[in-house]
Amino acid sequence: MDGSCGIGSYTEALLAHLGEDVDEDVVVLDTAKRGLSATISYARTAFRVGTTDSDVIHIQHEYGFFGKKWLLMWAFYPIVFVLARLRRRPVAVTLHEAWNVDRMDPPLLWLKGAYIRVANGMIASTASSLVFLSENCRSKFQRSGSVDDYRLLPHGVEEDEVRPTPEAAAKATFGFDADDTVITEFGYLRPSKGYETFLKIAERCREHEFLVAGGNPSEDEYLESLEADAPENVTFTGHLSDREFHAAFSATDVAVLPYSEVAQSGIFNWCVAYGLPTVASRLPRFERLRSEYGCPAIFESVDEAGRAIRQVLNDDAHRENLISAAERFRRENEFEKVGDQHEALYRRLVRSS
Repeated sequence: MDGSCGIGSYTEALLAHLGEDVDEDVVVLDTAKRGLSATISYARTAFRVGTTDSDVIHIQHEYGFFGKKWLLMWAFYPIVFVLARLRRRPVAVTLHEAWNVDRMDPPLLWLKGAYIRVANGMIASTASSLVFLSENCRSKFQRSGSVDDYRLLPHGVEEDEVRPTPEAAAKATFGFDADDTVITEFGYLRPSKGYETFLKIAERCREHEFLVAGGNPSEDEYLESLEADAPENVTFTGHLSDREFHAAFSATDVAVLPYSEVAQSGIFNWCVAYGLPTVASRLPRFERLRSEYGCPAIFESVDEAGRAIRQVLNDDAHRENLISAAERFRRENEFEKVGDQHEALYRRLVRSS
């Protein structure tokens, strides 16, 4: 929760929107250790979680927390499983992503698929209730893991945290002129977020400035490879301070989410909070949002992305429709409501334990 992890930032926002009658004891998983020391650290953390005096245990899950091949999962979930059952503590697990065999490459797909089913089975067995942040995430998980009790709770839009910066000053923060058109991809650097596609879009739209707003200390080599391939109209910020993070939204004319996969997107929610028109790749999550709310705009290829960006910039009615659709999404998914829904979940788990 130091700003280097999107899930940590999400958890911090969730805690801020729980009611005063909810007391939290936050346990942070140390993901920096390696080897035997990591195994011992994860087991100790699991023991602390499983022996809590709290009424409910709530785990924020992301597969990457558990190292290569998720080996550290086996030093964590079995301990929580046993202790939570012995002490009659209900466990909620929020799945921030869902893996199944579709994410695997040959060879030995059958073996990899079997391992994913076992791993997902352990997660589901530990949980008294699974929490999914999108229907798409639930569907993907259920293809490789059983789901007995679950809740669909929205990620939440952090309206209270919006801190707008005057546009000219915001653009100057990143070296742009006030009249530059800035197209941005936000967030922590991950290959699944399609940064190579973003660079190809920038190549097709050289009349505009493109901004890669964000970084990840663990992905320095990936950042260097992107910088080496980037056209001259692309600016990289690296890791952003809190002030720069918010300034990047104020500096942006169009946001682009060229992801190759997504279960849910906190960055999309930030774009909504700032009223930014957004274009995104054709993935089930974004298509579902488009069908239900009318945003974001969808593209399937680099050329389509260029046309979608130009339509947003040149067609005022289209741009306003996207912004209005995003406003409806914001109203229905504000974090205050998400906090209330989590409180209701906790009460239900306590009653049934």
